Amino acid sequence: MVRSLLPRRFASSRSGHDSLLRDTAMGAAAGLLGTLAMTSVTSKLPSLISRLLEEESSGGAQESSTEKVARKALSPLGVRVEGQRKKRLGNLVHLTYGTMWGAIYGALWSRTPLLGKLWGLGFGTVLFLAGDEVAVPALKLSPPPNKTPASSHLGALAAHWVYGATTETAFRGLSHIAARA
Repeated sequence: MVRSLLPRRFASSRSGHDSLLRDTAMGAAAGLLGTLAMTSVTSKLPSLISRLLEEESSGGAQESSTEKVARKALSPLGVRVEGQRKKRLGNLVHLTYGTMWGAIYGALWSRTPLLGKLWGLGFGTVLFLAGDEVAVPALKLSPPPNKTPASSHLGALAAHWVYGATTETAFRGLSHIAARA
């Protein structure tokens, strides 16, 4: 029973081009689902961890890194990015980013033996470290890691684990359906 839930790597059963396109599309869908799951964790977990660690809350609504990306990309084009529009555009940036990484994950899944071994947790960890801890601060979209509370780091890591595990689970499910089609 469990064995039937864990599909074999099936890249060799299809042509390379069709396999890559299908895997990329399934990865994008899985990444979107992962991003939606991550979003609910992101909104609740940091405050819980902060209370557990007895950290001071920064209070007030701060501009998220995805809202900053939307503002920096669209403001020079004359698009007003403020208020609810900024929040919606920030969410769109977040969904697009997660879907893109899901597509990359899908494209690499059957071609990279280690991918998926930790049920997406390794993938989530790599995205957390490379994105939240290195790229986002380097692009000045967030404060440096040493200026960020531990609760934010732990919450972001947990959210990326949810993203990775959900993306992996969804990709495996979609792969299983595709293999039977």
